[in-house]
Amino acid sequence: MGILNDVEFEKEMGITIKRESPEEAVVEDIKLGRPPGKKEVPPEIRELVAKSAINGEGTGEDIAKAFGVSESSVSAYKVGAHSTTSYNSPNETLQSKLSDYKARISTKARNRLVNALNEITPARLEGVKPRDLAAIAKDMSSIVKDFDPASAVSSASNQNVQFVFMAPRVKDVSEFTVIDVKD
Repeated sequence: MGILNDVEFEKEMGITIKRESPEEAVVEDIKLGRPPGKKEVPPEIRELVAKSAINGEGTGEDIAKAFGVSESSVSAYKVGAHSTTSYNSPNETLQSKLSDYKARISTKARNRLVNALNEITPARLEGVKPRDLAAIAKDMSSIVKDFDPASAVSSASNQNVQFVFMAPRVKDVSEFTVIDVKD
């Protein structure tokens, strides 16, 4: 690693720094929010984007390109917010629509879970590998857990912050070599 001058740094990074004088650089804040003249995304499109993200119908980049929005908007819409600035205080209308949508998915998964569990009978256990039926039941239960609003809230509130402190091992006196010094 070496130290670069400003010109080499700019060339390497592919950027240009606006300078007031040869010695002084000006740092400009990044403007957040919608550019002037760009129209607000309609609520129906926000809802479609959020549902596509929830369904996993592509990466955030794919969904953003398909709907003509930014990737950050996709992640914001997925949690019920209108933008990244309102990420922690979602829009109630969008959030309730997404909660209803997740509840419908959860209900479908719960019904299929019951059907899979009903298929695990003593007679079926003789002819079919129980591992296969158990796998279906397990998959459906994880879907129910992921989309059930009550369990989503409880799992989110149980996320605790954990600190890990690393410290070097303390050496014992016996690990040091003894050097006799003559006066």
